[in-house]
Formats: sequence, C-alpha cells, structure tokens
Amino acid sequence: MQLTDANIRSSSYYIAQTTVQCMSCGQWTRVVALALPAPHEILIEDEWQSADVSAFVFDVTELPESVRRQLLQISRFFRLACGAEAPDPCWANHCEHCDALVNDDELHCEPGGFMPADAEGAQAISLLAIPHAFEAVSAGYAVDPAFFVHMRVR
Repeated sequence: MQLTDANIRSSSYYIAQTTVQCMSCGQWTRVVALALPAPHEILIEDEWQSADVSAFVFDVTELPESVRRQLLQISRFFRLACGAEAPDPCWANHCEHCDALVNDDELHCEPGGFMPADAEGAQAISLLAIPHAFEAVSAGYAVDPAFFVHMRVR
C-alpha cells in the first residue's frame, strides 16, 4: 500500500537500535529508529530528489502497514503516540519500564541516542537491514549522520 502523502522513500531501510536513559524513571531503555541507506529519495517542493547519503527519519506521522509490522517484531515500545503524550500523533519510542514517551528530539538532535559523539559511541547502535521498500510521512530528516559507517549492520 502506498502512502498518498509520503515525502520520503527508499528501496530498503534499516531499523536502528540502541539504549538510552529514560528522562522520567532514569532506567536504561531500548529504543529504535528508522534509517535509510544511500541512495533514497525525498520530496522537495513536489519533486522527488535523490539523496546519495544515509539518513535517519523521525517525527514520523505515517507508515505503511508492512513497516509497522517490522517495527512491532523488534519493539512493542515504538508506537503511535497521541493525546496528552503528543499534540500531533507520531510514531515514537516509549520507555520499556515506565512507558513514558522518549522524545525524538532527544534521540536525533542531542548528543547520544542516534547522534553519537564518536565512532565508539556509534558502535552501540545496531542497524538491522530490511530489504523491502520504505516510504513515510516524516517531519524529521537527519541527513548524513556522523559516524553512520561505524554503526553495526546485522
């Protein structure tokens, strides 16, 4: 099934995994993210453009059922957040201990999470390669992430 409003697509994708400390309960929790290999395509001003770099996508509001199924097999704590948790419904991580929302900005825009400070930190991130088509509606796009080549592909 194709998303009519998709703004990013790829012939394959990764499910990235790491652990972070929950801001609510202080315990370490597993988190996942969606990453794209080079090349993939992004929609800019109604025109699909090729991106020849890897990227993380976040603040995702729509995913096709096939991608949701893959994510659910990896983590039941990555799910649609809505209501008081998030003003606009989006797919997000939740702490596996206290169920608190783990903010995408903390994972993708601050050091740590999926934004490692060095190659050693990148080794804590694993990338599960999914050889199937990907598309999404996403407001967050971290292009050419630092130390991506040092993340562990499995």
